Amino acid sequence: SLKNQGLIMGNDGRKMSKRWGNIVNPDDVVRQFGADTLRVYEMFMGPFDQPISWSTENIIGVKRFLERAWKLGDRIMLSSRTDKEGNSSGKHNPISLSVSLDTLLHKTIKKVSEDIENFHFNTAISSLMILLNEMEKNENHLSVVICQLFIKLLSPFAPHIAEELWANLGGKTSTHLEKWPVFDASKTIENSFKLVVQVNGKMRDFFEVPTGISEEDAKDLTLKRANVKKWVGD
Repeated sequence: SLKNQGLIMGNDGRKMSKRWGNIVNPDDVVRQFGADTLRVYEMFMGPFDQPISWSTENIIGVKRFLERAWKLGDRIMLSSRTDKEGNSSGKHNPISLSVSLDTLLHKTIKKVSEDIENFHFNTAISSLMILLNEMEKNENHLSVVICQLFIKLLSPFAPHIAEELWANLGGKTSTHLEKWPVFDASKTIENSFKLVVQVNGKMRDFFEVPTGISEEDAKDLTLKRANVKKWVGD
């Protein structure tokens, strides 16, 4: 089916025009920020079919995201080489990947795959940003394989950087010739969630409960909480 893209407006909210002096030359943007930054920003700036105003401030944020991805790939590459040489400091431990990061990884594969099919590029990139944040927090437990999965997900949006990272991490062919990642459905299901407690319309407490908890059990646990007792009394 035909999908019409939204108009990119000037940073003043008006249609780009020589009359208003608000035209953005893509060649200038590529020279300043790089082609991948421009590509990612155009897909991240808003819904595909909606008019969105150009923002130099926001494109800088996208550039920083790609720079962080590049630097993380570099660090994992160096850690991997150190491991092979037998001089590892012991910090790089790909076996103990946290359950939360593993769950987020599979949820991101699912999200990005579906969003690409539905032209929801902005939310796909948001998901990649969230995943990168968690990968940085768990850097000491990342493997090359995990980073390669991230690169595959990034490659439709930032093909040049993804290709370089892929080669640096041992890829023998183009990342665009690789099979698309497949998520494990069982790992996209949360085993618990934060139950938020409100008293008289104001949040007074929150705590972790197992998914599928019954209403009665939720009430019982809630009424035993000290913060809740303070506000409801007897």
